[in-house]
Amino acid sequence: MIIKSFILLLMTGNGTSAIRHRHRNRLSFLDAEVDEKEMEVLLRMKKLRMSMMTTTASTLTPSTPVPTFAACDTTPQERAAKFRQMAIEAGTPAVTLNDENSPQAQALEWISTKDQLSPPLCPSDEPEALQRFIMAAFYFATGGDNWKECIAPTDSSPAAIADATKNCSIGATKYPMGDRKYGTDAWLTPTPICHWAGLVCHNDDERKGTLDQIDFEDNNLSGTLIDEIGLLKNLRFLILEQGSIEGVIPDSIGNLRLLIVDLDFNRLIGQIPPSLYNVKSLLQLDLNNNEMTGQLSPDVGNWQAMTYLQLNSNKFTGTIPPELGQMKKLHSAFFHDNGFIGNMPQPVCNNRASEAEDGKLSTLEVDCAGQSPRVACGAECCTACFE
Repeated sequence: MIIKSFILLLMTGNGTSAIRHRHRNRLSFLDAEVDEKEMEVLLRMKKLRMSMMTTTASTLTPSTPVPTFAACDTTPQERAAKFRQMAIEAGTPAVTLNDENSPQAQALEWISTKDQLSPPLCPSDEPEALQRFIMAAFYFATGGDNWKECIAPTDSSPAAIADATKNCSIGATKYPMGDRKYGTDAWLTPTPICHWAGLVCHNDDERKGTLDQIDFEDNNLSGTLIDEIGLLKNLRFLILEQGSIEGVIPDSIGNLRLLIVDLDFNRLIGQIPPSLYNVKSLLQLDLNNNEMTGQLSPDVGNWQAMTYLQLNSNKFTGTIPPELGQMKKLHSAFFHDNGFIGNMPQPVCNNRASEAEDGKLSTLEVDCAGQSPRVACGAECCTACFE
């Protein structure tokens, strides 16, 4: 339709001028060959032709808008611009979108020009539009094309889409958390994101269609975690185990009401995000077997609901804060293979002896072995000591 409009423009502009010029040349040639009477006839014919051409040109001039993008009542260019504005308003920096190699820019291009979802998604379709952009950015950020399973189709043909989903067997952990939708399709296929494998969505009336869980284990995820994860306001489970994810944990995840964060066996660096200490809903935190550094904040006392804390096999330093003893529901804690020093705080050891039904610390492991243990912790407190 754009090509057709362009042709019409030529016909009503320069094209018409060319036609008129050709007729003028033809008339000049005839003037030299005919007498005065014939000239009068020819002049009347010229006026008639010019009148007809003007009428034709007026008829051909487009009188309606450029064709719109079906479901969104907008042109493809306008739709792409609105997707970009949606991402910026949500928090993605414009400079990031301007970098064509960034995961966010790749996601924006995909959702604007390559996504085959039918009917097409509009930027105003919430929450699906923003979530789809974020998950596409997550795919590109974690090297989605190099995942073991559930990678995007090689092209948009039905055969390629079916083949991609056929080679996708990832299943998210099924927690008894009410009515939820579990995805089984390959990523970047023309289905809602709640159908993509490794994703679980709420399926109740209030939060229906919003992401609840991102769950991958040993699927060759690499790259980094994007800040936009913190925009998934109803996400409760972030489980990305046994990959090669690098960089820091984005501070934005502190905006979420998370229950489980499991990022073990990756290549994460940096400290525990300060904002994460304010997520009081957290039940389980697994960060073991990474390369994380920094000290454990006294704000661990905010984790009143936590039952399982696994920080071993990192590069944490400093002392174990006594506020850890405020975590009365903590059952298991692993701190070994780190740089922690000092004494195990007595409030923590007191929880080892607790007989409370919801709060006996049954497992506590630190680097307390050897003649000069880094952490002093007796057998009555620590359940296992490492050198």
